[in-house]
Amino acid sequence: MTDTGIFSITATEALLILRGFLPTVMVVAIGALLGKLDGSRHQATLTKLIDYVFLPCLVFSAIHRHPFALNELLQIAVAVTVMVCLSTVAALCLMKDRPGGAGWNHLASIFMSSGNLLLPLAYLLFGSEGLVKGIYFHLCVLLLFHTLGAYLVKGSCDLRSFFRIPFLYPLALGIAAASLPSPGSENLLEMAWLTERGIHIAGLGALPLLLINFGYPLGLIKWSTLRKGLPGAALRIVGGPLLAFAVVYLYRQVGWLSMEQGYDILAFVDRRTTEALLILGASLPSSHHALRMEAGGGLAATEAESATLLVSVLGGMVSVLTVLAIIDVVVFQG
Repeated sequence: MTDTGIFSITATEALLILRGFLPTVMVVAIGALLGKLDGSRHQATLTKLIDYVFLPCLVFSAIHRHPFALNELLQIAVAVTVMVCLSTVAALCLMKDRPGGAGWNHLASIFMSSGNLLLPLAYLLFGSEGLVKGIYFHLCVLLLFHTLGAYLVKGSCDLRSFFRIPFLYPLALGIAAASLPSPGSENLLEMAWLTERGIHIAGLGALPLLLINFGYPLGLIKWSTLRKGLPGAALRIVGGPLLAFAVVYLYRQVGWLSMEQGYDILAFVDRRTTEALLILGASLPSSHHALRMEAGGGLAATEAESATLLVSVLGGMVSVLTVLAIIDVVVFQG
């Protein structure tokens, strides 16, 4: 299967995309069914298991194997900040409610699902390298969510909640482990290897649980409210990837993600993976955090916001596949 133009993609490449996308959709659907069957009574327990056990293991397992590069983190942080801030400006222009009050709750239009969806997809599509970049992406989104997002709803930032996020600490520990020299003792190395294997296995368990956790509340959203979610969902799944392509183009123009392949093919692939991750992350449906946060967080979901999440998920099934096809042609083959 070949074609000409921007959407030229082979059958093998299409199969590789579907191998990452279809399992994601299936597990999210299972999560929605489970949530529907038990009325989401156990989501709090599931969320705690992910936040305090499985996700920290996944983060440490990925980060401690990856040499820390500040430039890589800065590239992702600047891109995420630009995309979220421009999405906020668009939301402020489209929504008539004033920010900082109880009537303004359109975070689902601004923030993408950088944890529950991006991390599993990044691993399935781009491997361990993509997962590390996805973790950096998720870190930046959470920081903006607890600062800019909280300010939009409550009129004040909530940095204390950000620093209570459990996965921050295995992230820091993983960076330290990647930067420090390995112990010289063979016994210590053996013990470290066994410990790492256990953490790695537990971390892999986070991938399906994140997807189930994302699908869990979808089964309870009323389909009769879908129309209320159309404007916000359009901003999320259409405006998001457009902003990401613009950021990637700007990065290339200023040379921050240069196109020259040179003799270091690994560096070239690394830059293209960063671009692909930025575009994929910006294309995802609304954030799970936009619907639910800890009690007392002051960020209660509205009916319209719940509808935005559901519509963005339904539309994202088409838009994400389209974006992945464009990524394959424009980023990796361009």
